[in-house]
Amino acid sequence: MRSLFLLVVFANLAVLALGQGLFGPPPSEQGRQPRQLSERNQSSITLKTPLPVSQTASGHKPSKSAAPAAK
Repeated sequence: MRSLFLLVVFANLAVLALGQGLFGPPPSEQGRQPRQLSERNQSSITLKTPLPVSQTASGHKPSKSAAPAAK
């Protein structure tokens, strides 16, 4: 019984190593060519000026009636 358990553990480790690419490219990546950084669509990302610290992510100033944070 112990040997069967160890066999299952080693088989699981081998399948995990295969899926993570330890023995070469993972099977999910077969036939896929990764693009270089210069080939990606860099113009699709636009950077804007950062918001002031006094504003929250929603663009509204925090209300003064908000409860203080718990310590």
